[in-house]
Formats: sequence, structure tokens, C-alpha cells
Amino acid sequence: MKMRTLSVFLIGLLFSANLVNAQEARLTNVPSKKTSRSPVASGPAVVGVFGGRFPCSEIAKDWKISVSPECWKVKWGLTLYQDPTTHEPTTYRLLGTLNRSAAREGKWAIVHGTKTDPNAIVYQLDSDKPEVSIYLLKGDDNVLFILDQERRFRVGDENLSYTLNRVVN
Repeated sequence: MKMRTLSVFLIGLLFSANLVNAQEARLTNVPSKKTSRSPVASGPAVVGVFGGRFPCSEIAKDWKISVSPECWKVKWGLTLYQDPTTHEPTTYRLLGTLNRSAAREGKWAIVHGTKTDPNAIVYQLDSDKPEVSIYLLKGDDNVLFILDQERRFRVGDENLSYTLNRVVN
């Protein structure tokens, strides 16, 4: 009897601990605060600043660069700029672990359509170089999904996903 009481007590304790540590439910997708020494770009010329970590090999293959087997994740910080008056896309700045020596910079454009949704809003980075473009599906104002060269979803793993989340100061 004591053993059963102890078992019930331990199960109850584990269950309550999981409730305390459960993820908080949110009604909206809210960007997280950035904890960095460098300020987040802002102002009318900035569409947004996004960051994320995802598997390395697929992006390296798209960029046609070789990486060491130790490269298992990529970290990106992306800033999208627009014309402050017309709100048309202008340039982007991408800082990341595949290009530590210098930021990748170029033009971007809004294009439409993925393999499964012809009306989807897609950001095409390096729109003037389609052979090495980066395609980002706009999930909402706070989330971008990194697509493959055929504009299909990429599948992450148990540790990393192909998403970029808006960051704020």
C-alpha cells in the first residue's frame, strides 16, 4: 500500500512539474526581444530584422559552396530594407555563419507563389541572380520560412527549423 501511495505521489509531482514548465499559450505571434550589444535597425526604411538557426548543408548546397562536416547549423541575421516613401523593396543585409568575413548584401523583391500556393507572398533575395536566390515565404509579419530553390518548404530536424523570426530591441 505504501508503494502505491508513493507511486501516485511521484506521478502527481511529475505531472505538476510539467504543467509549471509547459510552454505559455499565446493568442498571437509576438517577436522576441533581442539580447545583443548591437542595436536592431529600425525606422521607415526597415521592413524588419529577422534571425534564426537552421541546418547547414542544404543552404551551402544552394549557394554552391563546400562546407566542413562540422558545419551542422547556420545562424542568420537578416535586415530587409525598403523605400521609405513607396515601401517598395530595395536592399537586404545578411549576416551569418556561412559568410562571416563579410555580410551578404543585395537586392530583394516580392514575388508570388510556391509549389502549393500560387498566392503566397515570397521574398526573393538576390532577385537579380536567380541561380543563387534565397526564397523566404512570409508566414506573417513576424515569421519567414526559408524555402528551397523550387520554392518548396524545407524540413528541419529535432533541433533546428528553417524559420526566421522577427527580433526587436
